Amino acid sequence: MKPTDDEEKYNTLVFGSMRSPGVVTLSGHDRMKNWDVAKAKGTTGASNKLNGDDIVSFKASFYLVDDGADEVSQFDRWEQFEKLVKSTTDGAKPFTLPIYHPDLARNLFTEVSNGGVSGRVHDGKGGETVVVTFTEYKPPKPKPAAKATPKGGSRGGNSGILADDPNAARKRELAALVEEARKP
Repeated sequence: MKPTDDEEKYNTLVFGSMRSPGVVTLSGHDRMKNWDVAKAKGTTGASNKLNGDDIVSFKASFYLVDDGADEVSQFDRWEQFEKLVKSTTDGAKPFTLPIYHPDLARNLFTEVSNGGVSGRVHDGKGGETVVVTFTEYKPPKPKPAAKATPKGGSRGGNSGILADDPNAARKRELAALVEEARKP
């Protein structure tokens, strides 16, 4: 989908159940990998290890203007939207809300919290810009044990298929086809 195909989807975002007022511009919503690079001592080159994904904070700039086209002005709607954003960190325990914008969805941003709301910057023509920093929420996933052994059931031969596996028959069939393909 191109931004011109559905301007409302690209010009606004949905946070919780509320669509943002004004026109939004996103920045910093890149999805970068966290690599640990170690230089080799006494030799050339280096080694690296992937440490997973970092938590990302990105900015959403909202340009608000009261052009008289809406029943409720963008400034009044902003007051409600800003309260919703700030509510995620105003209580005793921060929480997240779902967020949707096509560009955020492409980079797998699904739940965020308030990372800060800027002061309003007036443009001298009746409009203003407010920048919200959203912080991604990604709870840590437990790492599987290095020497884990499956519980229950016995291994069917040396194929590594558990007897109580519901896909055991299909896995055996696939293993047989792979073995047949390897024959000269």
